[in-house]
Amino acid sequence: MTELDQRGAVHGVFWTALQSIGVRLFSLLVFIVLARLLSPSDFGLLAMAGVFVALGDALVAQGFGTAITQREELEPKHESTAFWTNMLAGIGLGGLLYAAAPSIAGLYGQQELTSVIRWLSLALPLRGAVAVPVGLLQRRFEFRALAIRSVAAALAGGVAGVLAAVGGWGVYALVVQQLVGASLDVIVVWSAAAWWPRLAFSMRHLKDLIGFSSYLLASGLLGLLSRRADDFLIGLVLGDVALGIYAVAYRGLQILEQVLAKTGTVVAFTAFSRLQGQPKRMRDAFYQSTRAASVISMPVFVGVSMLAPFAVPLVFGEQYAQSGQVLQVLALIGVLHGVSYFDYAVYMGVGRPDIVLKLLAVNTVANVVLFFFAAPFGIVAVAAAYVARAYVLLPLNLLALRATIAISTRRYFANFIPALGACVAMAIAIWAVSWLGLGDVNRLFASVAAGGLVYLLTLRRVAPALVQDLRSKLGLLFRRGASRAND
Repeated sequence: MTELDQRGAVHGVFWTALQSIGVRLFSLLVFIVLARLLSPSDFGLLAMAGVFVALGDALVAQGFGTAITQREELEPKHESTAFWTNMLAGIGLGGLLYAAAPSIAGLYGQQELTSVIRWLSLALPLRGAVAVPVGLLQRRFEFRALAIRSVAAALAGGVAGVLAAVGGWGVYALVVQQLVGASLDVIVVWSAAAWWPRLAFSMRHLKDLIGFSSYLLASGLLGLLSRRADDFLIGLVLGDVALGIYAVAYRGLQILEQVLAKTGTVVAFTAFSRLQGQPKRMRDAFYQSTRAASVISMPVFVGVSMLAPFAVPLVFGEQYAQSGQVLQVLALIGVLHGVSYFDYAVYMGVGRPDIVLKLLAVNTVANVVLFFFAAPFGIVAVAAAYVARAYVLLPLNLLALRATIAISTRRYFANFIPALGACVAMAIAIWAVSWLGLGDVNRLFASVAAGGLVYLLTLRRVAPALVQDLRSKLGLLFRRGASRAND
């Protein structure tokens, strides 16, 4: 990786971290407000519609944006061909979803879904319009523009959604939030990309992109089936209220993962792409990335698992008490996801989307089968099945990593020992606070303060060199990022 790429990666981490932390914290605030203003049924209806809108999203994007980022040799006709293909797919699939809305509503027995799905179908052409410009911005390490894009879309969508909820719009407040955010996303991305497609379409260039993007499309569809099978089956078997309660818990997990686990993944993919043909350097970068991720993400997910049963109803309202039980289970998968997101960046960076496809196929089949049998037993059982599958199939991913960049399994797990040891001490501190007889609010703040302090002190004790290394890198990261922000 050249010095220019290294500087781009450092600045990219800064701006991606700013995007993830700023946007997701604001999203969490908006989510809390909306949860208090809306009912579980409203969130359930959106989740039902979301299964099919997400399917449209995956088919619209087709992986072309990522192919644009990853491709070593890129010509203008690659960009224009990908754009027009995305736009035609967005318009066509949006129209198809609009027409199919009554049938989907009938499947769930929820006639109000027809209008919800039809409004959300308008988002598909907007998704098609941003895929290529985003890929170009990532390729140029322009993560500042991507951060501004996410912040602007989240702010506009969040404010619009809250105002609609206050106005009594019910589930349509959530629809407004998505459509306003998607619309502003297009405006900001196009302004930042400073790019315009040519009136050109080339089958040869389309075939160049399909060679890589077809794996991404198949992986996206499998990933969608894996992630959304629980929503579909819960909605079908248990109804909109149960799905809404589950969706609130799952959304909480997603926000945490997006803030913590995914902060460096986009940048890592771009950086790993520059290390193709340098397996030792990529392997070292992978070890460093996963070790740093474990120190940051593991304590958060362990803490959330311990605190969720009383913290979720305290924050979101008593109507979401069962969401706390679901999140307590789901947070355990966050411990694994916090370090495994870099695996995806490795596979994409070396141009092996086929590995992602194969792993997803196995995980998807396991998820669908387990969800099918767990759904009649309730939403906590579905969450438990999701977590169990991830840990049981972990060895498959390790085998794939060994085959791709020849990692050492022993060193891989040794990276996590400091964080795990400090998490045990943190868990004991949180458990001790629970015996003090504090009220829920005081218990929450005391648990966070005591757990965080014990974690940091323990980590500093058991791995002082690691703490010093992370402190130095974070200091460099934010100094350079702040310098770039002032340019």
